[in-house]
Amino acid sequence: MPVVQVRESFAGPWHEVFDWVANFERYPEFVPDLTKVVVLERGEDWTISRWEAKIGGTPLGWTERDVWVREKEGGRIVFEQLEGDLKRFSGHWKVACEGLGSTAEFRCEFEIGLAGLAIMLHPVAGLKLRQSMAGLLRNLKIRVEAAEDGTSIRFLDSPL
Repeated sequence: MPVVQVRESFAGPWHEVFDWVANFERYPEFVPDLTKVVVLERGEDWTISRWEAKIGGTPLGWTERDVWVREKEGGRIVFEQLEGDLKRFSGHWKVACEGLGSTAEFRCEFEIGLAGLAIMLHPVAGLKLRQSMAGLLRNLKIRVEAAEDGTSIRFLDSPL
């Protein structure tokens, strides 16, 4: 089963990075292939969210459960697909204090589920997912670090 892992260092404190990472509904602003994220249910430390993407023009959708764990020096968000177009999709976000800043890591495992095509599709899907998540982390880094130095920015033509 393919594994995708990306990591980024931030000059900002972990709790600010964690708040950005946890704000799934804003991800489409930062990831062009992601068309929609809607939180369907929200608890104190969990959500059920619906995700829609277009990968190479092909629509892809899934519903996942996300569980938040905040600790003294960081936090994690563990996610698992409940239903959707993939056979399996699960992983975590991990944000931790590191020196004067912090790090954020995305890690997931996925399985497309088309036995005959998986050998060809897994590497392509893994690369696309890795590029998208690395781009998301770079974009979040710009946001967090701009907030730290008081800079006002617009990113990806977003009115934010």
